[in-house]
Amino acid sequence: MYSISNSKLPALGLLGVFVVTALAACGEPRPRDQEVLRLPMSINEVMASLINHSADPIWLAAWRNPQSEEDWRELEHLVRQLELGGALIQIPGTGPVDEQWTGRREWHDYAVQLEQAAARAVNAARSQDVELIARSGDEIVDICESCHTDYKPGLPTMNIYGELSPTAEDFKR
Repeated sequence: MYSISNSKLPALGLLGVFVVTALAACGEPRPRDQEVLRLPMSINEVMASLINHSADPIWLAAWRNPQSEEDWRELEHLVRQLELGGALIQIPGTGPVDEQWTGRREWHDYAVQLEQAAARAVNAARSQDVELIARSGDEIVDICESCHTDYKPGLPTMNIYGELSPTAEDFKR
Protein backbone atom coordinates (compact mmCIF):
# COMPACT_ATOMS: atom_id res chain seq x y z
CA MET A 1 0.00 0.00 0.00
CA TYR A 2 1.27 3.39 -0.98
CA SER A 3 1.05 6.25 1.51
CA ILE A 4 1.55 9.97 1.09
CA SER A 5 3.64 11.74 3.64
CA ASN A 6 2.30 14.83 5.34
CA SER A 7 5.01 16.94 3.69
CA LYS A 8 3.56 16.21 0.22
CA LEU A 9 -0.07 17.07 1.08
CA PRO A 10 0.26 20.86 0.52
CA ALA A 11 1.84 20.28 -2.90
CA LEU A 12 -0.91 17.83 -3.89
CA GLY A 13 -3.56 20.25 -2.67
CA LEU A 14 -2.02 23.02 -4.77
CA LEU A 15 -1.88 20.68 -7.76
CA GLY A 16 -5.56 19.81 -7.25
CA VAL A 17 -6.52 23.50 -7.18
CA PHE A 18 -4.49 24.06 -10.36
CA VAL A 19 -6.16 21.14 -12.18
CA VAL A 20 -9.67 22.23 -11.16
CA THR A 21 -8.93 25.82 -12.20
CA ALA A 22 -7.46 24.71 -15.52
CA LEU A 23 -10.45 22.48 -16.27
CA ALA A 24 -12.87 25.25 -15.37
CA ALA A 25 -11.05 27.62 -17.73
CA CYS A 26 -11.49 25.13 -20.59
CA GLY A 27 -15.25 25.06 -20.19
CA GLU A 28 -17.77 27.32 -21.87
CA PRO A 29 -17.50 30.92 -20.70
CA ARG A 30 -20.42 32.14 -18.71
CA PRO A 31 -22.66 34.56 -20.63
CA ARG A 32 -22.16 37.35 -18.09
CA ASP A 33 -18.39 37.11 -18.61
CA GLN A 34 -18.66 37.39 -22.40
CA GLU A 35 -18.30 40.72 -24.08
CA VAL A 36 -21.21 41.30 -26.45
CA LEU A 37 -20.22 42.27 -29.97
CA ARG A 38 -22.18 45.34 -31.15
CA LEU A 39 -22.32 47.28 -34.37
CA PRO A 40 -21.50 50.99 -33.99
CA MET A 41 -24.83 51.88 -35.64
CA SER A 42 -28.36 50.53 -35.77
CA ILE A 43 -29.29 47.55 -37.89
CA ASN A 44 -31.68 49.86 -39.71
CA GLU A 45 -28.75 52.08 -40.70
CA VAL A 46 -26.87 49.01 -41.96
CA MET A 47 -29.89 47.99 -44.00
CA ALA A 48 -30.51 51.45 -45.46
CA SER A 49 -26.89 52.34 -46.19
CA LEU A 50 -25.37 48.98 -47.12
CA ILE A 51 -28.03 46.43 -47.96
CA ASN A 52 -30.46 48.67 -49.82
CA HIS A 53 -27.63 50.48 -51.58
CA SER A 54 -26.11 47.25 -52.85
CA ALA A 55 -29.38 45.40 -53.61
CA ASP A 56 -30.99 47.97 -55.90
CA PRO A 57 -28.36 47.68 -58.69
CA ILE A 58 -28.84 43.89 -58.71
CA TRP A 59 -32.51 44.33 -59.52
CA LEU A 60 -31.72 46.98 -62.11
CA ALA A 61 -29.11 44.75 -63.76
CA ALA A 62 -31.84 42.35 -64.84
CA TRP A 63 -33.49 45.18 -66.84
CA ARG A 64 -30.35 46.99 -67.88
CA ASN A 65 -27.82 44.32 -68.63
CA PRO A 66 -24.26 45.13 -67.57
CA GLN A 67 -22.48 46.25 -70.73
CA SER A 68 -18.80 45.99 -69.89
CA GLU A 69 -16.28 44.11 -67.74
CA GLU A 70 -16.29 47.11 -65.43
CA ASP A 71 -20.09 46.88 -65.04
CA TRP A 72 -19.83 43.19 -64.14
CA ARG A 73 -17.00 43.84 -61.64
CA GLU A 74 -19.05 46.60 -60.02
CA LEU A 75 -22.04 44.28 -59.80
CA GLU A 76 -19.88 41.59 -58.19
CA HIS A 77 -18.58 44.16 -55.72
CA LEU A 78 -22.13 45.17 -54.80
CA VAL A 79 -23.36 41.60 -54.29
CA ARG A 80 -20.35 40.98 -52.02
CA GLN A 81 -21.50 44.00 -49.99
CA LEU A 82 -24.97 42.50 -49.83
CA GLU A 83 -23.50 39.20 -48.62
CA LEU A 84 -21.61 41.10 -45.92
CA GLY A 85 -24.79 42.95 -45.01
CA GLY A 86 -26.54 39.63 -44.37
CA ALA A 87 -23.78 38.71 -41.94
CA LEU A 88 -23.77 42.11 -40.23
CA ILE A 89 -27.48 42.23 -39.48
CA GLN A 90 -27.05 39.14 -37.31
CA ILE A 91 -25.15 41.35 -34.84
CA PRO A 92 -27.10 43.79 -32.66
CA GLY A 93 -26.35 47.45 -33.11
CA THR A 94 -27.43 50.66 -31.41
CA GLY A 95 -31.08 50.62 -32.52
CA PRO A 96 -33.91 50.41 -29.99
CA VAL A 97 -35.10 47.00 -31.28
CA ASP A 98 -31.79 45.54 -32.50
CA GLU A 99 -31.36 43.26 -29.49
CA GLN A 100 -34.93 42.01 -29.85
CA TRP A 101 -34.55 41.36 -33.59
CA THR A 102 -31.21 39.55 -33.37
CA GLY A 103 -32.50 37.45 -30.49
CA ARG A 104 -35.15 35.82 -32.68
CA ARG A 105 -34.49 32.66 -34.70
CA GLU A 106 -36.62 33.98 -37.61
CA TRP A 107 -34.44 37.10 -37.89
CA HIS A 108 -31.32 34.98 -37.98
CA ASP A 109 -32.87 32.75 -40.65
CA TYR A 110 -33.72 35.74 -42.87
CA ALA A 111 -30.20 37.15 -42.46
CA VAL A 112 -28.60 33.82 -43.38
CA GLN A 113 -30.92 33.45 -46.37
CA LEU A 114 -29.88 36.92 -47.56
CA GLU A 115 -26.22 36.08 -47.09
CA GLN A 116 -26.59 32.82 -49.04
CA ALA A 117 -28.66 34.38 -51.85
CA ALA A 118 -26.04 37.10 -52.22
CA ALA A 119 -23.31 34.44 -52.43
CA ARG A 120 -25.22 32.88 -55.32
CA ALA A 121 -25.48 36.32 -56.91
CA VAL A 122 -21.68 36.64 -56.66
CA ASN A 123 -21.40 33.48 -58.76
CA ALA A 124 -23.92 34.86 -61.24
CA ALA A 125 -21.94 38.09 -61.59
CA ARG A 126 -18.69 36.19 -62.03
CA SER A 127 -20.36 34.10 -64.75
CA GLN A 128 -21.74 37.28 -66.33
CA ASP A 129 -25.10 35.56 -66.53
CA VAL A 130 -27.99 38.03 -66.70
CA GLU A 131 -30.60 35.28 -66.24
CA LEU A 132 -28.91 34.12 -63.02
CA ILE A 133 -28.65 37.73 -61.83
CA ALA A 134 -32.39 38.12 -62.45
CA ARG A 135 -33.16 34.94 -60.51
CA SER A 136 -30.84 36.04 -57.69
CA GLY A 137 -32.51 39.43 -57.62
CA ASP A 138 -35.96 37.81 -57.39
CA GLU A 139 -34.79 35.60 -54.55
CA ILE A 140 -33.32 38.58 -52.70
CA VAL A 141 -36.56 40.56 -53.17
CA ASP A 142 -38.57 37.65 -51.71
CA ILE A 143 -36.28 37.43 -48.68
CA CYS A 144 -36.29 41.18 -48.08
CA GLU A 145 -40.06 41.53 -48.50
CA SER A 146 -40.76 38.60 -46.18
CA CYS A 147 -38.47 40.01 -43.52
CA HIS A 148 -39.95 43.49 -43.86
CA THR A 149 -43.47 42.07 -43.60
CA ASP A 150 -42.50 40.42 -40.30
CA TYR A 151 -40.28 43.16 -38.84
CA LYS A 152 -40.70 46.53 -40.58
CA PRO A 153 -44.02 46.77 -42.41
CA GLY A 154 -44.44 50.18 -43.99
CA LEU A 155 -41.07 51.45 -42.80
CA PRO A 156 -38.45 50.28 -45.33
CA THR A 157 -35.72 52.79 -44.43
CA MET A 158 -37.46 54.67 -41.60
CA ASN A 159 -36.65 57.66 -43.84
CA ILE A 160 -32.93 57.63 -43.04
CA TYR A 161 -32.06 58.45 -46.64
CA GLY A 162 -35.51 58.93 -48.11
CA GLU A 163 -36.99 56.29 -50.39
CA LEU A 164 -34.12 54.45 -52.01
CA SER A 165 -35.61 51.57 -53.94
CA PRO A 166 -36.10 51.93 -57.69
CA THR A 167 -39.49 52.90 -59.01
CA ALA A 168 -41.11 52.32 -62.41
CA GLU A 169 -39.71 55.69 -63.52
CA ASP A 170 -36.15 54.40 -63.00
CA PHE A 171 -36.71 51.78 -65.70
CA LYS A 172 -37.91 54.29 -68.31
CA ARG A 173 -34.59 56.12 -68.44
